Amino acid sequence: MSAPAEQPYEPSRSPYWIEDTEGPQTISELKAALAPWPQELLAFTARLEAAQFGEIRELIKRYRMIWLSLTHPTIRAAEANSETGNVTSWDEVMADYDENFELRPGAAIAETGGASA
Repeated sequence: MSAPAEQPYEPSRSPYWIEDTEGPQTISELKAALAPWPQELLAFTARLEAAQFGEIRELIKRYRMIWLSLTHPTIRAAEANSETGNVTSWDEVMADYDENFELRPGAAIAETGGASA
């Protein structure tokens, strides 16, 4: 899976949480954001069309998290590292984040744009 050349949204502050004001803000924007990954877009569209009204909020939350996992630099760096055999442990990744999953000031990941080594 490769990210699109240009993302219209800033990455969220945390790779583990997306605030309501971060990322795609409408169903149309979410579909556009998922477009580089046709399987995810097709799955989202099919599930959205089949969803009961009470299920739509959770479905949107789920696919915003899927979008986040496909685009967040921290997650993408970890994925790239794992494909080359350079696996970073959970403890190493979490050393860069506080108890609220916010990036710690001066964290190695902020300086390198990837998982800390």
